[in-house]
Amino acid sequence: MRKTSLFTISKTLSERISDVSFLEKSRKTRTSFTRKRKMPFCDIMHFIMSCSHRSLQTELDEYFQKKGDEPMSRQGFSKARENIKHEAFIDLNDALIQKFESDDEEIATFHGYRLFSADGTLVDLPNTESLREYFGFSSNATDKTYAKGLAITAFDVLNKLTIFSELYSYTDSEKRRILDIVDGFAKLYKEKSIWLLDRGYPSFELFAKMDKNAQNFVVRVSSQSLKEINSANEGDQIVLVTRGSETLHLRIVTIALPNGETEKLVTNLLTEFSADEFKSLYGRRWGIETNYRFLKQKAYLEVFTGESVTAVLQDFHSSILVLNMAAIAEREQEDILFQNNAVCSEGKYCGCIYRPNKTKIIAKIKRDFVKLMLCNRKSDKVFTELLLYKNIKRYAFLDIPGRHFPRNFLSTYKRKSSHPKSAL
Repeated sequence: MRKTSLFTISKTLSERISDVSFLEKSRKTRTSFTRKRKMPFCDIMHFIMSCSHRSLQTELDEYFQKKGDEPMSRQGFSKARENIKHEAFIDLNDALIQKFESDDEEIATFHGYRLFSADGTLVDLPNTESLREYFGFSSNATDKTYAKGLAITAFDVLNKLTIFSELYSYTDSEKRRILDIVDGFAKLYKEKSIWLLDRGYPSFELFAKMDKNAQNFVVRVSSQSLKEINSANEGDQIVLVTRGSETLHLRIVTIALPNGETEKLVTNLLTEFSADEFKSLYGRRWGIETNYRFLKQKAYLEVFTGESVTAVLQDFHSSILVLNMAAIAEREQEDILFQNNAVCSEGKYCGCIYRPNKTKIIAKIKRDFVKLMLCNRKSDKVFTELLLYKNIKRYAFLDIPGRHFPRNFLSTYKRKSSHPKSAL
């Protein structure tokens, strides 16, 4: 069975970026990048995707030092990047996903179902007037305003790939946007799939649309949900919900949490799984929360290299692309660790195994992005360093089954209240 490799993805992206038709599609005007520039189109694309959390000028100086050229000013770079549509990075991510879907023979499923989830998160933006006007803003008690956007992603929770992403206005509605997202997935993914959604999304309109599209869903609901759902008192029962001429058969499953509380899940999978299996199934949704953590803390989503709308959208979608490349590398590293029997001294008995360190993978990809794009052979040094077993093992972490560290909110409060700044 063949898995999609980082080499294959890098080659696909490199060919796409170098394609003349991609340039034609991605530039804002027909005259952009027609003359010889200090930083041509391909270099700008590579540079944006390789930037980390340092200042823009520092990144530019290092980039041109490697090329052996005189450095470019950040003002010059900022002007040049405005000639590139942000949709170019969406196009590259679509190319990555299409390559994965067409070539990978080991796509992970749950009892034959693909698992998707969608969620939103607020993103802090550079606090400029143009961004406040375009994306909206929040304000505090002193009436100071802060530019913010609403990021919504749709995530393959088992294969750890972000299939769809967009940065919307701060005041946009997640409930409204999810309707368009699931519609788009209905056209792209015809095989069996299940959507795992949190309690901010339930509505009769959403349930009816997904049922009409033959899309399965498992959704956590709150006490403010549909009255037919709230009145379901059995642990596992089917209810009829009618609005106008439409009637839906929905299954309500009540699951018990470790803290003694209960949650209600709503699904249109009426017979496929037992009540106990739904608890395990819905728990997979947590993958999208972890993905947002990596996106913000490790892929530096909120560290923007420009203050224009174009720059912010370019940086947002390039961060998604880097995170997806890291997911491909992570799958590849997991196979290498497994093949080399990377377990602790008691691993054969306790189940402890080594897993790839995604933080290191993201850092390595961003640091060597240009090299990855320019490599023509799997044996090239950059791939060897990233995928060599001894290097993976050095940075891998030990996954211990059942290890759990419950949050101690009281100790956190005491720690904050004793901090010197808390007295100010």
